[in-house]
Amino acid sequence: MVDGEISLHGPVLQDHNDASNEQIKLVIWDLDETFWRGTLSEGGITPIQANIDLIKELSARGIVNSVCSKNAFEAAKEMLVKLGVWEFFVFPKIEFGPKGSMLKEIIEAVQLRPASVLFIDDNVMNLNEALHYNPGMQVSEPSVLASLLDDWRCNGKPDPNLQRLERYKVLEQKYHDQKTAGGNNLEFLKTSGIRISFHHNVMDEFTRIHDLVNRSNQLNFTKKRWPEDEVSAREVFAKELSEVFDSHAGYVKVSDRYGNYGICGFYLSHFNTCYHFLFSCRAMNMGIEQFVWHKLNRPKVEIVGDVVSSLDHLPDWITVVDDADDAPIEEANTAYRPVVCVRGACDLSMMAHYLRTRFDTIEEFQFPYQGWGIHPVARVIALEEEVHSPDGQALIKKLPGMPPKRFESAINDGSADVYVLSFSSEFFPGLQRSRSTGMIFPFHNNFIGNVDYNSVSYETILQRSNGAVEFSASDWAFMQDEFEYVGFIDEALLAADISKIFKKLEGKIVIVLMLNTQISGENAAQKWILNWFAKINSVVLPLVNAFGYYKIDVNEFVCDVDDLVDPLEDPGVHYKREVYMKLAERVAAICTTHGKSLVSSEVA
Repeated sequence: MVDGEISLHGPVLQDHNDASNEQIKLVIWDLDETFWRGTLSEGGITPIQANIDLIKELSARGIVNSVCSKNAFEAAKEMLVKLGVWEFFVFPKIEFGPKGSMLKEIIEAVQLRPASVLFIDDNVMNLNEALHYNPGMQVSEPSVLASLLDDWRCNGKPDPNLQRLERYKVLEQKYHDQKTAGGNNLEFLKTSGIRISFHHNVMDEFTRIHDLVNRSNQLNFTKKRWPEDEVSAREVFAKELSEVFDSHAGYVKVSDRYGNYGICGFYLSHFNTCYHFLFSCRAMNMGIEQFVWHKLNRPKVEIVGDVVSSLDHLPDWITVVDDADDAPIEEANTAYRPVVCVRGACDLSMMAHYLRTRFDTIEEFQFPYQGWGIHPVARVIALEEEVHSPDGQALIKKLPGMPPKRFESAINDGSADVYVLSFSSEFFPGLQRSRSTGMIFPFHNNFIGNVDYNSVSYETILQRSNGAVEFSASDWAFMQDEFEYVGFIDEALLAADISKIFKKLEGKIVIVLMLNTQISGENAAQKWILNWFAKINSVVLPLVNAFGYYKIDVNEFVCDVDDLVDPLEDPGVHYKREVYMKLAERVAAICTTHGKSLVSSEVA
């Protein structure tokens, strides 16, 4: 071998060019004739100071160390303590057994892949045995040690406070406690006090998140990477986040009664699909990825490659706290965590992302259904009793394109503790009166408009929809015969409908968003929307005050065109992500304040 050449071997020990291209995260040491000179059980050893210094330097680079040695455990531990390095090792396996299986246990315990582990031993037979039990592991004889720090695979990342070592010490303690508990992982998790917190200031923690995106494999569901250069990676992330209006990104911190694990997860979603969804191996087997997926409302995840986890089960042993780095277990157990119903249009659907990570949410937003726009307007709630009458049910069955649960809501069944409401959808539907029952329905169709249905033929609808309409000519003839056009917003009817809603919710926490009436894009063609928002506000505000409910004025947060997602063209209905985050923080603050008052009154 050429002097100074690093012999990090792949499966064929003699081929020095078959080295792994993966960075080393763990070095496992043999002891006799490797870490020290001599054999401990045969009369003594001679320490090698360079190896002692090497272990400390590797630790300062964030590379952890372990031991796999055929020796008496207590005698080896006593010597390593004497040399001042015992505390630098995690998951040591020191016993008279086959090294291949011992190494496998270490690797499984530290939750790493063999390819990111280097095993050093003076016995070639042991190296071959290691590869047999752990294919892909990097192995070498002790000759590698002199130049190990110069190999790029051992560059690591600066960790002068040995935080990575400390986290593996926590993992080691948990591992031993679980073994002591008889290996019942579920019972162990339920007594571990696992806490997580959700955060959205991704740019502030980008260095750690960048490393997580590009290095995580076992729990990286989407396998999308960023450029290695951090500046370029920031640009790519910003582009990913801005490509779709309904995009969200956040990271997850984790801790339990053993300690803090720091940032362990990252996600970025477009609409209801995860573009990034990944977690650190330090959170493996804790249920974190399943819990986060459910808190994000179970978005679609297109899994790429192999992952070591499924997302099906919802863990019941994890608690959400404000910040997992510092929240004590007592706070996690006593915090007020209400069920929050969020009902409205874009102003709430975007905000809900920041609420669902802190509370259990029921989300009622507008959606398209067979060409009809299904809007969460007050009229739908007010009709609830009428549509459940025999005449109402008979009529509902004849309506084309109506979803089965069109008139159901958490407002009617009282299943939430907090109701966050916006009435911005009120200007969408037209009002149509049923000739047979007298009931007034809110209808909105993408191809028809809010007009007298008798003024639009079925042929016109087919033309406007390019034949995509999902109801028949006879369906449309029924709608023309059954309904007469009442008009757009009826302010008196709206007031009556909202009063019904507010009466239903007496005794609940109700938070109402007052709509933007001031800021629209400079060139927006639909500035008239703000006039309708003003009319809606004029109906809603007196009722909010009369019932004593909470109100949040959107114009506290939307102050100029720069707060709009498009400062030129947006009519004043879509805001920057920061606005929705601040609105969510205000809602959360109301929930927290109310919760503290509730807890105080119960204690009193």
